[in-house]
Amino acid sequence: MSRKKRGHFCWCCRRMRPNERFSGGNHPRHLCRECAHLPAEEREYRQGESDIERLLHDGLYVPRRRRAQLSRFLEHPNARVRDLAGRILAEQRCHAEERVRMRHEDEILGETLERTLSESREPGAGASDGGGTTTRERDRAQDPGDGDPF
Repeated sequence: MSRKKRGHFCWCCRRMRPNERFSGGNHPRHLCRECAHLPAEEREYRQGESDIERLLHDGLYVPRRRRAQLSRFLEHPNARVRDLAGRILAEQRCHAEERVRMRHEDEILGETLERTLSESREPGAGASDGGGTTTRERDRAQDPGDGDPF
């Protein structure tokens, strides 16, 4: 049987705290005493930061359907929250441009590989010495042995 968790979670400092760390009015608000004494602007920033982090998928990127929600934070009354949202959106644009570039490079590499493979499969695709024989045919004719190249 698992042990019951004691205390409360403070959303502001993101810690499990004992019940004694919460005063009467802040207990249902999930705000410990130390965080309750923080300035309102700091608590507002931490709440905005928490909301933005919830929009991130695995902490890495913002899914397309949540980008409109993130762009709302660009108009947040707190300047620090606006700055955080702007930095995350800028980072998302950089990553999107990099993904497009990498996809384009993969396509070019794939086309080049296909072209190379199709050219090597065509009969007579090897280098020719001008006499109608390919380099492979010349090498086979000069090989005196058992076919072992070593």
